Amino acid sequence: MCALQNTHMPGLPNSPTSPVPRAPLRPACPRLTLTRMTQFVFQHIKDTANVGDRACTPAQWLPFGPSIVQSIGETVPPCDVAVFGGGQVYASVVAAVVNHAAAARHCVTWAIGMRAARRRVPDADRFKARVSLIGCRDIDVPDTHYVPCASCLAPPLKSPAPPQHDVVLYLHAKKSADLQRPLGIPSRTNHTGTLDDALAFIASGETVVTNSFHGTYWAMLMGRRVLCLPFSGKFNGFARMPALADPADWQADLARAYALPDYLDQCIAANHAFHAKVMNLL
Repeated sequence: MCALQNTHMPGLPNSPTSPVPRAPLRPACPRLTLTRMTQFVFQHIKDTANVGDRACTPAQWLPFGPSIVQSIGETVPPCDVAVFGGGQVYASVVAAVVNHAAAARHCVTWAIGMRAARRRVPDADRFKARVSLIGCRDIDVPDTHYVPCASCLAPPLKSPAPPQHDVVLYLHAKKSADLQRPLGIPSRTNHTGTLDDALAFIASGETVVTNSFHGTYWAMLMGRRVLCLPFSGKFNGFARMPALADPADWQADLARAYALPDYLDQCIAANHAFHAKVMNLL
């Protein structure tokens, strides 16, 4: 501990007429700077044209404290909790947790898609041993906590504008080459514009026909009638399923589209419940 010293010099009188010589002032003590590691690190597919992938990290929608956001696969710096997802990224997240997240005290996944995995993912056992919570957007996957995509917390979903068209098409940019696109039906892809742009377009349809996972999700959240045109098993994990149709002949099934009341509130509640579990790790 630093202190100033006032010493009596031997051989000199200590009197008012002979003041006690003072030792020279020592240099000021260097101030200790206390550093704290980042509480949260988030990884998702952030550098992409896919609107859903850009919007799916919970870092955009919920309070967590000091945080940084990375792309999946970057080296995780020292942190309390590393959060991976959402998106259809199970294999990538397994590799990231096993190979790049040693500095994190806890690892968590949030709304990752697992049901559509077609093969056993290497290092899956090491991944499960390392993670503290597996948050999965697919319902009823063993050893996981159900939590749908955190983009359900986007404010425009709560009060969409009234529909302007009977039907709109919201299409996956890479999976729609052979899809019927009748003249007169507005269409848009999931690689166009911002999240607000995408939500405004989806809201403009009374019925939304889509082969986009997030397009299906957002349309259901807004209470629109939905006809989903699945191209993989990832569409089978919704807690409440939309109407499904053959992509080759969807117009014949248009009348089967239906809405899902209260779905938005259920998804929001599930995200807040999982958020509480993650914060309890601190």
